[in-house]
Formats: sequence, C-alpha cells, structure tokens
Amino acid sequence: MQPKISVVSPAHNEAGNLPEFVRRADEALKKITSDFEIIIVDDGSTDNTWDLLTKLKQKYLHLKAIKLRRKSGQTAAIMAGFEAAGKDIVVVYDADLQQDPAEIGQLIEPIKSGRADVVSGWRKKRQHSLSIKIIAAIERVFNRWFLGLSLHDTAVSPNAYRRQCLQGLNLYGEMHRFLVAILFWRGWRVIEVPVHHFPRRSGTSHYQATKAFGGFLDLLIVKFWQDFSIRPIRLFGGIGMILLVLGIGLGLEEAIRKLVFNLSIYNRTLPLLAAFLAIVGIQFLILGILADIMVRIYFQNQLPDNIEARF
Repeated sequence: MQPKISVVSPAHNEAGNLPEFVRRADEALKKITSDFEIIIVDDGSTDNTWDLLTKLKQKYLHLKAIKLRRKSGQTAAIMAGFEAAGKDIVVVYDADLQQDPAEIGQLIEPIKSGRADVVSGWRKKRQHSLSIKIIAAIERVFNRWFLGLSLHDTAVSPNAYRRQCLQGLNLYGEMHRFLVAILFWRGWRVIEVPVHHFPRRSGTSHYQATKAFGGFLDLLIVKFWQDFSIRPIRLFGGIGMILLVLGIGLGLEEAIRKLVFNLSIYNRTLPLLAAFLAIVGIQFLILGILADIMVRIYFQNQLPDNIEARF
C-alpha cells in the first residue's frame, strides 16, 4: 500500500532555491507514491517568492502554496502547513536546499514499517557557522537536562511525523524547536535517522543568534507544561510551603529572642523578612490552588490524547 505524504516547507525569501527544491521534492515523492502534496508556506517574503510559486503551480499539480500576510516566524509557518496537510505522513523540509528531498524515503521508512511515530533527521555534518554549531550544542544539552530527550539533532527539519501525532498542537514563539520533545513527552515513539546537510546555494540564512534567548524561555514553558500542567499546585504549592516554613522559622527565632532571652529586636530586619516570606508563601499556595482548579476545569472538557488502541 502506497503511503500518503504531505511535505511542508516554510520559505522566506527563497525564490532562488524554490524551483530546484520543488523539482527535487516532486521527483523524490513520485518514486515513493502517487498520493502526495508539497505545501510551501510563504512566510511574508519580500522577494518574488509568491509570484514564483504561482508559476510553479502550473507545472507541478501536487504543489500547494500558503501566503502569510507578514513574516510570522518558522513556528507560525509550520503550524499553517500542518493545518493544511491532509495526508497520513507529514514531512517538514526547509526550502533552502541544505537538505536533500531525495532522502524523504529513508526518513519516512520507520513510520511506514510501524517502528516509529516521529522520525528526527540527524544532520551529522552540519554546514553551519561555528557560532550556530555552538548554540545548537548548548540547545542539545538543555533538551537532555530539561526534557529528557537524547537526540543528536533537535531541529524541526528534516523530520517526519505520523499525522495523528500533530493533532491538538498549539505551538507559538520558537516552540517548533521542541516539537519532537513535546511529541516524545506525549508518548509517541521517536527514532533518529542520519541525513546529509549541504551548504546553502542561494540566499542568506534567516537564523539569528538572538533567537536562542527566546528559545530558552520557550524551553522553560515546555518544561513547566511537561512537569506541572496536570498538577501546578506541586510547583506553586511547593514554593509557597518553603517560603512559609522559612518565614515561620525566622518569626519563631525572633520571638524566642525577645520573649525568652529578652533581647531587643528593634531595628532588626529579620522580623520584616519573616513576615514577607510568610505572606508571599501564602500567596503562592493560593496561586497553586487556583491554578489547579483551572487545570481541572480545562481537562474536564478535553478528550484524552494518550490512548493508542482500543478493543
């Protein structure tokens, strides 16, 4: 049985690469199946990307194009592609030709054989600058520490997904970086497959080192969601209890100092610190309780997404 494949490719000012990318993708997919689509998401390009896609559509019947009104970032472009994808397997590829569409077959093989739900492409020899390689190495370390996912390459492209995995996703910011980790946390099987990586032939890289800071903040959100989305009281309540115990302990120490040893506490900051810690601790406890109530109400209206099979 032939697989049904959607290729999603975000593109920003990639007019110099798109004709060759679409040709290669179309050629590679025709060797695998006759039921496929190539979805190019124009992320607010300022060159002639959209006009070029209009012309390419006349030649490639399987080509679909989506145009975003403004540059919204890779996460938004990928999410737009996911919403438009209608096939059983969704493959994400960059349109800059640094990844060879000819490798789509080996990328989707673990999904076809039933060994995996998510396949992450491992670019063994990355053709990036030293600064980007260093940032990528740091991201890998944080992903292992925070998310518990040991991968050599944490990028969203080139990757392949069983379409069912992508249902209910709501990514924003720079969270496309953690898509594989999020799906791994949800219980989907992840396999890593080595792929080639090539120097950019045309255009310039859109990656900026400053995005790494925003990505780290998004990582904290993902970590919080993984560990405390079901019971936020364990985080806020735990912090609240620690602060409350510290406040009570300092308060008792100052009370004993005054009442037992008759020592002056005038102009001492510890009584104020004790009161402050106790008040903030109580506020954290209340925040945790309210957050727990909100989560309970949310999940009452949600269907479980971790059921793999039924009899």
